[in-house]
Amino acid sequence: MKKIVTFMLVLVLVSSMPVYGLANRVSNQYTRMNSLLTVDKVVEVYPFEDGVWIVTGGGGLARIDSQDQWTTYQKTPYGLINNYINCMTIDSNGNAYFGTNTGVSVYKTDGQWDQYYMNNNAVYGETVTSLAADDKGGVWHGVTNYGAYYIDAQGNRTNYNPTNSKIPSTDITQIALDGHGGTWFAMHPNYSDIGGIAYLDAEGEWTLYNANNSKLPSNRVNDIYVASDGAVWIGTVNGLAVLNEDEWTIYKKGSIWEYSVKSIAEDAQGNIYAATWGDGLLKIDTAGTLVEYKATNTPIPNNYIYDVALESDGTLWLSTNIGATEIKNEVRETPVTQKPDKVMVFLNGQNIRFDVEPVIRNGHTLVSMRNFLEALGQEIEWDPTVEKVTSTGDKNIELYIGKTTTTVDGEVSELSVAPEIVDGRTMVPLRWLAETLDYVVEWDPINYYIDIVK
Repeated sequence: MKKIVTFMLVLVLVSSMPVYGLANRVSNQYTRMNSLLTVDKVVEVYPFEDGVWIVTGGGGLARIDSQDQWTTYQKTPYGLINNYINCMTIDSNGNAYFGTNTGVSVYKTDGQWDQYYMNNNAVYGETVTSLAADDKGGVWHGVTNYGAYYIDAQGNRTNYNPTNSKIPSTDITQIALDGHGGTWFAMHPNYSDIGGIAYLDAEGEWTLYNANNSKLPSNRVNDIYVASDGAVWIGTVNGLAVLNEDEWTIYKKGSIWEYSVKSIAEDAQGNIYAATWGDGLLKIDTAGTLVEYKATNTPIPNNYIYDVALESDGTLWLSTNIGATEIKNEVRETPVTQKPDKVMVFLNGQNIRFDVEPVIRNGHTLVSMRNFLEALGQEIEWDPTVEKVTSTGDKNIELYIGKTTTTVDGEVSELSVAPEIVDGRTMVPLRWLAETLDYVVEWDPINYYIDIVK
């Protein structure tokens, strides 16, 4: 692992928005009222080759196979050692491991169950918070107050804690493996421990990162994820960070309450998704642009999300206190018989507020001039004598009320719909203006959403 030599801090300001293509996607909400879940608290969904596992906090497990058939598993004698499950992984042989509040349960490929403790502490129990299986048949375990354990394919155990290694905490929240034989550990401070993140390379060398020696937003780290391009994504209680080679990028809201990231996943296109506690779901595309998905205008049922996961076909899964949400990678075909009463406009993820609501004329959306052009970074002058709008900035634009002829940087252009005055406000054509200023415009005809991105 390279040492840190340069840092880059990126402050991203966003707000709630409906994401074009997500609000329209087919979705299912599974709860104890409409499925075989026995509780609504779902802490993780784990897609695998033949279906998905649904992990709950108090109700055991559910498995949906490739034929959409459900099977549930609960505490012994039905298989599990404990119904309170924190994490899971599947090893190179196909065995499924479940970390509970009292050790580990294993669902083997022959359909039989096995259980074990890390310290044989059956009296007080052992809270297993993270599991990661490598390609050598070994499994890493994070155990609260005990540090990290590695059990190799022969059953040999190695414990890593602050007294016998350089790992800086005994409270391991997540373990991730890279493609070079290295292991990443996400941690919380515990008693006098520092917390932060640690990297153990294939040669046994440690590299430590915390809020004091790096740009890590917080020493309370909830998740760590190694992306397909090798970048390491880190979810903390105070922001989302990515470490790529020797460069840090930090995503924050710039407020007192920053993103508290619980889980990170990646889709086949390389887009990153981050489940937050209170801010819904974040998406960071390959260009680094961040947007928020919220419960108010997407299929997400709750802005407090434990886990996000993706299937290979693009199906998105979310885990919340009100069940498991499946958002399929297909557009909903159910027609909407009644259109929404107003158009909502979002610029780079931020909802633009208008003093007069947008109107539609001959299939074209007109918006309040000053609100819209100022949001696009343009300055505006209004000449009431000739009813002319002059907008200056990236480009110089002249518009006239009631006329479809306009000029852009001195060149004459024709509009499909003329500007007009509504309730004392000058209304201008949204798509033409945005595209003239080199923005991309997406229209959602079902929900009346317009997404504008640079």
